[in-house]
Formats: sequence, C-alpha cells, structure tokens
Amino acid sequence: MTYEELIVKKGGVTPQIIPSAEDTALVLIDMQNLATAENIVREAVAVGIDEEEARQLCQTYHKMERAATEKAAKLLAVCREKGIRPIHVKIQSYAGDASDTGGLHKRLNFQCPPTSWEAKWIPEVAPKEGEVVLVKTCSGAVVGTPIERVLLGMDIKKCYCVGFYTDQCVETTVRDLADCGFACELVLDATATETEKRYNNTIENICNVYCASGYTDEIIEKLRSL
Repeated sequence: MTYEELIVKKGGVTPQIIPSAEDTALVLIDMQNLATAENIVREAVAVGIDEEEARQLCQTYHKMERAATEKAAKLLAVCREKGIRPIHVKIQSYAGDASDTGGLHKRLNFQCPPTSWEAKWIPEVAPKEGEVVLVKTCSGAVVGTPIERVLLGMDIKKCYCVGFYTDQCVETTVRDLADCGFACELVLDATATETEKRYNNTIENICNVYCASGYTDEIIEKLRSL
C-alpha cells in the first residue's frame, strides 16, 4: 500500500445523494459564454495571438466544454421533470460598466456587464422563467450570492453541482456549500475546466472530502425512480 492509498482508504467514500424533490437542488455554475472555448479564442486574439492557432489549441477544451454542457443539459431536463429545483449562478456585474466587479475578477478580466456576450447563458442550459438566477463578481457562489439563504428558504439540504470551471468557481462553491452544511455531489461528466490536469487535480482534492461524486446517467437513473 502506498501513502496515497492509505490516505484514501482511511478517509472512506462520501455517500452519494439520495435525491428527493423536497430537499434537493441542481446548482449550475457559470454555464455562460465566458467559460467557453470561443471566449478563450477571443481573449487570445485580443492579445495578438493568431486566431487559427488559438482555435487549434483550444480544440481539446472545446470538446470537454461541449461534452459537459450536453450532460448538464440532459440532467437539467430530468431535474425539471422530477421537480428538482435548478439554481442558475453566473458571473455578471450589477453595474452596466462592470465597475462593481471584485478585485480578483478584475485582474483576471472576468468582467461581464449585464448586456455583454460573456454574460449570456449557453443556450442548452439557460434558465426558464421562474427559475432562480443568481449573479456574482467573484469565484464562489456562497460568498458572492445569497445562495445559502435561498437554499435554506426552499428547505434544500442536498445539491448536485455542475458547470465551469471545475477548479475555480465550481470547487469554491462546492467547498463553501459543504462548510455551510449542505450535502453536495459533483457530477463528474457535467463539469470541465481549461486543462485535464487541473480537472483531475480538483477531483482528487474535493471528492470524498467536500463532496460525493457521480455521473449524469447514474444520477438520472435515481431521479427516474422519484
């Protein structure tokens, strides 16, 4: 047995969520144009990188981003059907000139005025009328939005989490929700980040510590039985 195997074995496995319409939500994090491969290309061109070269280099992330979006959309459809409430979170300023953007996001150029292309939802996972929409100008939804109060008001105790980027806003949100007492499950094939290395590091860091983990199809199978 290696030291790493010992650490995993002594920690055990965090049990997956047993969902119900009464106490479970689907939290969709930053599923917006800002997190797409197309935006990376735009940012690359803006600093003088050749567009064709940028598109070529972004192919792997584009595939990961599209695959995660398709899985999230599939899960979202079943959650809606079964009464699991979607909570949509995105990066967006309140001020039209994005002057209220948090310091970290200003440095990273994550500035998304309400009418900007970057702030627009990815169509497949866009909110429907009446669904909860929360906006933030920092990485974590708990610090940046009233999500904790919203979930408590709805008597939500369990959260499936999907979205972008796995190692940034998703990880921060999962950690903070867990610290607030919510049982979280990260949907492994419905989240992505800019590199596979960063994705894998995050999964190792937070799964079976701050959250359980599962895949879209197995979660849908549970939801179908509700």
